[in-house]
Amino acid sequence: MPETTKRMKSLFVTIVSALLIVSFLQVAFHQQFLNFYNAENAIIVHNILEIFSICVSFAIFTYGWFVFRETHSKMYLMVASIFLAVALLDLMHVITYEKTYHLAVDHSGQMTVWFWITARLTESLGLLWVLLHKEKESQHTNQGWIFFSAFIYVCVISSSIFLFHPYFPAIIQSNSGPTPLKIGIEYFVGLTQLLAIFIAYRKYREAQESFHILLMLACSFLLLSELLLTLYTHVNDIEIIWAHFYKVIGYILFLNAFYFSKLRLTYTMKNKVEKDLKKAKGQLESFFQYTPDAIIILDTKGTILSVNPSFEKIFGWKSKDVLGKLFINLMPDPEIKMDIKQLFEKVALGQSFIGHEAIRQRLNGEKFLISTTISPVCNEKGEITQISAIIRDITKQRESENRARKAEQELKEAVSKQTGIIIKFKKENNRFIHTLCDGKLLANMNLTPDMVVGKDLFEIFDAETAGYISTYYEIAWGGEEVSYELSALGAICFVTLSPIIVDGKVTEVVGSSFDISKLKTTEDLLQKSEKLAVVGELAAGVAHEIRNPLTTLKGFVQLMGANVEPEKKAFVDLMLSELDRIEMITNEFMVVAKPQAVRYQEHDIKDLIRQVLLFSNPQAILNNVSIDVSYLTHETIILCDGNQIKQVFINLIKNAFEAMGDGGAISIEVLQSDDSQLLIRITDTGSGIPEEIIPKLGEPFYTLKEKGTGLGLMVSFRIIEAHKGSIHFSSKVNEGTTVDIKLPYPNRFLNDSPLEELERIGIQ
Repeated sequence: MPETTKRMKSLFVTIVSALLIVSFLQVAFHQQFLNFYNAENAIIVHNILEIFSICVSFAIFTYGWFVFRETHSKMYLMVASIFLAVALLDLMHVITYEKTYHLAVDHSGQMTVWFWITARLTESLGLLWVLLHKEKESQHTNQGWIFFSAFIYVCVISSSIFLFHPYFPAIIQSNSGPTPLKIGIEYFVGLTQLLAIFIAYRKYREAQESFHILLMLACSFLLLSELLLTLYTHVNDIEIIWAHFYKVIGYILFLNAFYFSKLRLTYTMKNKVEKDLKKAKGQLESFFQYTPDAIIILDTKGTILSVNPSFEKIFGWKSKDVLGKLFINLMPDPEIKMDIKQLFEKVALGQSFIGHEAIRQRLNGEKFLISTTISPVCNEKGEITQISAIIRDITKQRESENRARKAEQELKEAVSKQTGIIIKFKKENNRFIHTLCDGKLLANMNLTPDMVVGKDLFEIFDAETAGYISTYYEIAWGGEEVSYELSALGAICFVTLSPIIVDGKVTEVVGSSFDISKLKTTEDLLQKSEKLAVVGELAAGVAHEIRNPLTTLKGFVQLMGANVEPEKKAFVDLMLSELDRIEMITNEFMVVAKPQAVRYQEHDIKDLIRQVLLFSNPQAILNNVSIDVSYLTHETIILCDGNQIKQVFINLIKNAFEAMGDGGAISIEVLQSDDSQLLIRITDTGSGIPEEIIPKLGEPFYTLKEKGTGLGLMVSFRIIEAHKGSIHFSSKVNEGTTVDIKLPYPNRFLNDSPLEELERIGIQ
């Protein structure tokens, strides 16, 4: 809308500026022109201006005559006819003008003014007619008859004026200028010009062409001319000269509007079309000469009119040997001849064939398979005059397809006998569609290839399983090889996915799957056996070899301590301390060796941490360690054995104290992790743990302490795993260590635990 308004303003300013400039020139040079102006000069100037406008009218007619042959536009034909009539009528106006003695017939001026009036009416009404009609093409219009009709029109008007003008109403008065009749006609012509301006303005808003601006300017000057001709009082008044001057300007603008703008565009388009045709012709010739397919042009009887070089290569005949001959005669085999005859008969009736496969013969008699695209060629009248055929030798292609089909069948048979599963899939519309799935394992999972091929994951598995698998499918489609374990449909499978990359783009993914259920069962049994072996050894060693003597030693040391001398009291206390330490190690052995009675209940992690800190704060003060606790989530309720979780916290805080011999700070943060679990993050500023040692943490008897056993972290790991959680260490030497403990919320804990396990641990 703003752009249209801007153009309208520009148009208005252009028209008003042009009129103001001409009006200014008229006023500025009015006195100088009056000094030059007299009756004799008026006739000369009048005739010069009229002759000039007649020449412009004839120019418009001439251009229209020749342009119609190129464009076949009725608009050019109408405009040319109108201005031919206007030029002839204006010419009659000049030769009958007053004081042109050797040509004038009537010296009263009535005759010449009637020629003027008819010329103006023809001009204005004709122009209005042109603007109201849509521009159309006409291929069959006889332009000679149109212009002859215009000539007849002028002859009839001229004869009527010459013969009957004495009987016409008076149109001018000898002394007082134009009569009311002439003024009324001039106003009518002016009104027609004004209507033409509005029509041109409306078309300008639709088309936004400069042609309409020039047309509006032309009509504006013609309107100004008509208005001036209502003001004069004598035939020699200067207003008449100015009116003719404005008419000349209007005609020049009209010529520029219709031809200097329209014709330039027309010829430019014509030149462009010619260049495009030449380019297209060159491309077609190049295609005809260099395409690997044979191209044959025949007449409706099947006579060969033209062939390309590929025809010679495919069939073996030279073009000079086949031109003018029937194509059917090149094929000696009767069956082939019959097929060609039937094909040509159908094409001659207007039918086309695309990819028609048939057997043909070469010059040496060899038969081969071709694919033909054959169609009729019609002339301008729609009559079939020729037949074009494009022939491609597809013998090797078909052999390759047969070999590929055979290889595919063999591959399918091999895949179906595969003990596991072979799959292929590709991504279409953000869905992973399987294109191949077969193998013996598929039958064991109560599936068939038809139940998988052509479907996506969510049509085969439940939403949770499909979402899990699609994560790995997405990674493989991104161009990476990936492996994962899948527990679904009663089997545990190990799946490997490998992308097929062509031109740097993944086109398909191939995968294989093997049942590892027995392997996983065996692995679990081995792990349990190892644990039982360790438990047995530890339980036997601790329970029978250490605990009983330890009780005896501790009792006697306590008895001795009651009667010992004060200076030796410190030695007794040291022995009791070491015995307590041995008892603690023994208890840790018992935790590892014998399953403990576990009772899962809902606990607030805040309460558990507060209880742990009540025991730890005194030792923190002694070790010059500050402990800061922050809660960044409101959901702090978990399902756990409170004593075991507190044991984990105590072990970790104790390790932090020992790592900060010179004091430091411990930070405990409670927040919600990204996977919607409760996260407890314990950070210290101790000496840190070397990176290569972190993976070994939690192994029994592995420790960095001089007097440690490594059982504390092992017990902590087992407790967190039993609670369906995870524990992760990250550390930098001389900077500190961070421990992240993730524990599931009660609802997730219950969903992830089988019913028999819930019954075992006492949760219904």
